Amino acid sequence: MAKRLLFLAPAPPSDRHGGGALRMLHLLRFLGSRFHVDLVAPAHDGVEDAQRLLKDVCAEMVFVPPQGPGFLYRIGHVGPYVKDRALAAVVRERLASGEYGAVHVEKPAMIPYVPPHVTVPLVLDIWAYGLAGPLRVLRTSTGAVSRSRQLVRLIKLGLFNRYCWPATHCVVAVSEDDRIRCERGHPERRVLVVPNGVDCRTILPKPDHAATSPVLLFTGDMGLEPNIDAAILLASEVFPAIRREFPQAELRLVGRNPDPRVRRLAGSGIVVTGAVPDMQPHLRAATIYVAPHFTGSGARTKLLEAMAGGLPIITTSIGIEGMKVQPGRDLLVADQPADMIESIHTLLASQADRERFARAARHMAEIWYDWGSCLWPLEPLYQELLDPKAVAC
Repeated sequence: MAKRLLFLAPAPPSDRHGGGALRMLHLLRFLGSRFHVDLVAPAHDGVEDAQRLLKDVCAEMVFVPPQGPGFLYRIGHVGPYVKDRALAAVVRERLASGEYGAVHVEKPAMIPYVPPHVTVPLVLDIWAYGLAGPLRVLRTSTGAVSRSRQLVRLIKLGLFNRYCWPATHCVVAVSEDDRIRCERGHPERRVLVVPNGVDCRTILPKPDHAATSPVLLFTGDMGLEPNIDAAILLASEVFPAIRREFPQAELRLVGRNPDPRVRRLAGSGIVVTGAVPDMQPHLRAATIYVAPHFTGSGARTKLLEAMAGGLPIITTSIGIEGMKVQPGRDLLVADQPADMIESIHTLLASQADRERFARAARHMAEIWYDWGSCLWPLEPLYQELLDPKAVAC
């Protein structure tokens, strides 16, 4: 008889709360259609979304109201991740039942919830491996206090990655680059690549690219430092040059949780929307998608949305890190503000170029990053763990 899968999530899966929540939602939809999956997560923002979206997917869903760490734990804790008492108790109880054939752990932040010496096979989905992202944040941090905090966090993450990972049956990475880094850092670990994706059936390509008043679009969680940095650079160093030549041009910064630094950018052709119920009207209205990422790491789901939306895209080498796209064929890469301005001017001057890059981006989204195809490596992995007799047959 096939055993159950315990899925440990750091937040409720959702389609409205960032790339991580979206990835978990699609992983659960895929796994829940094939196996008996129970979800355990803290009761953070998004519980109602998760209950609605996963009611016919998960066999059981448990959202645990947080209690915080205990007093002794807080005193002795030195790691980068804090463990909630109530959630830890629920996980221990579930694993003690003996009903599970595997545990799917979303993000290293959930590793502390796995009891020591657990015998159930663990599959760890790391989202973004290594210290590349935190290092980039440290390099761009300003002020002694901010840099000190980032340095302490970096040291904690490095020690945790080196010494505190549990024995895993498999590590899931989002790109070949992360797979290589993970195998280097943790030799002899089994690593499986399962990229971030996009729903190409829901997000349709922009119908036409006729010349209109230019609309530059950048999307993402505007409370995250890499996106804050990108928004500020766009508004202060790139957009003014475009506005001088195209006085009617508009820059849209679309995404939830806009930081005060982002909100202050609004005005003079710059629109800061905050959270929006539907991204597609903004994808259709945009002339060019511009993502000047110089910090952060991992495959970016909002960039994949723009690809599926059939937009010509300008980003950076860091922005396409780990993706199967080719600069100059599928999109444009500009690693300096001056080069980004020149690339925007090039695309605004040529409808044919906009259409060519838009078609190429949509094609890459369809063949490599549609959720319907990019999750397939998980099926044989969990068939082996949860129903080995089926594999033997």
